[in-house]
Amino acid sequence: MIDIKKVLIVFLSFFLFFKAYSEETEVISLVLAKSVKNRIPDTIGDVIPNNIGRVYLWTQIKANNPPTYIYHVWYYKNKEVARIRLYIKYPVFRTWSFKTVPPTWTGSWKVVVEDVYGNRLAEKSFKVVNAEEGDELRTD
Repeated sequence: MIDIKKVLIVFLSFFLFFKAYSEETEVISLVLAKSVKNRIPDTIGDVIPNNIGRVYLWTQIKANNPPTYIYHVWYYKNKEVARIRLYIKYPVFRTWSFKTVPPTWTGSWKVVVEDVYGNRLAEKSFKVVNAEEGDELRTD
C-alpha cells in the first residue's frame, strides 16, 4: 500500500525545489528602445512607427545563481516570431535583444521575458503603426 505521507512529502519537496528555482531570476527593469549605446537604451514609447527598422528590448536582470540564461520571446499578433537566448553572467546584469520590424508588420506586438525554465518573468507590449499616423506616436 502507498504511504500517503511519503508521497505528500516527495511532492511538496519537488514543488518547493521547483519554486525556488523559478524565483532565482527576476527582472529589475524592462524598456523598449530604438537603439542601445554604451549599454544604455534610447527609450521609446509603446506606439512605434513602422519605419523604425529595429526595436530593442533592454532588460536589467537580478540572478541569484549566475551564470544562467533568459529568453526574449518576440510575438507579432500573438504568434511567436523570435526566441532569443541571452547569457546572464553576473548577479545584476544588463542585456538586450532586437527584432527587425518589417514596415508591413503593423499591429500589436509583445516581448515576453522567460527564465531558463520557461517561467514568464515579465512582458512588454507595444503597437507598430503606419508612420503617416504620426499624430498618434508616443516616443517617450
